[in-house]
Amino acid sequence: MEQSGRDAPQLRMVWPTNGRACPLVQPADGYTVRTFRPGDEDAFLSLMAQMDFDPWDAAKLTYNVNRVIPDGWFFITDRSGQMAAAAMCLHNYTRRSPYTGDVGWVACHPDHRGRRLGRCLCSYVTRRFLDAGYTDIQLHTESFRLAAIKTYFDAGYLPSIPSPELASIWEGVCAQLRWPFTPDAWAAHA
Repeated sequence: MEQSGRDAPQLRMVWPTNGRACPLVQPADGYTVRTFRPGDEDAFLSLMAQMDFDPWDAAKLTYNVNRVIPDGWFFITDRSGQMAAAAMCLHNYTRRSPYTGDVGWVACHPDHRGRRLGRCLCSYVTRRFLDAGYTDIQLHTESFRLAAIKTYFDAGYLPSIPSPELASIWEGVCAQLRWPFTPDAWAAHA
């Protein structure tokens, strides 16, 4: 039985393993990409409070910041310097590969959505991982986050489908997005 919504398992997407380069996508006019600066923590926590993720606190921030690779915490700010979006390059040692990285916590303030800021951040995070020598780059999301999944598809990420249950979920997601459901092609490149 297909699960959907918040009770469904997380979906995993991966960067293709064919060594494909990742071009940087520039932010929309009026926005600037930069990396972390001391003092960004409060603005980041305020951004995360606008999202529908589990609540963030100092402990969750510390846990994630301790996994960020050097120069791997990206922000997009607007003309006034306000934080509009953020994403992290999170090291994820899996015992399978010492070079596994997670695209983490891609977030865009509701006032700034629709400007492809998430797509821009995904390109910066992916490029940073590739430049650092990471060979396995992945992200996790939920099936109800359709706009995010569309962003990840547009960025070049492919679904990882290790079970029939997840194949059914991905088929439903693709139907909602009007995206081709091509699991065999994905498996050949993932």
